[in-house]
Amino acid sequence: MADKNIQTEPEILNLRMNAEFDWSDDKNIVRDAIWNHIMEANAHDTIKTEEAMKPFLDYTDTQVRDWVEKNLKN
Repeated sequence: MADKNIQTEPEILNLRMNAEFDWSDDKNIVRDAIWNHIMEANAHDTIKTEEAMKPFLDYTDTQVRDWVEKNLKN
């Protein structure tokens, strides 16, 4: 039986943008789309981007979806 105390990352991070968001034609997975957006926003600083990505691992699928809708939708 699986341990219910083990936290897993949101599944949506590993799904394709264009499959999850009807407004997106991006074939990258959601995690990569978020990474690319954050990299652009902080002048391609990998360390800052890595730190900015950490909270997403604790988000729910709904929280990730909301963030993507607010930040990546054109």
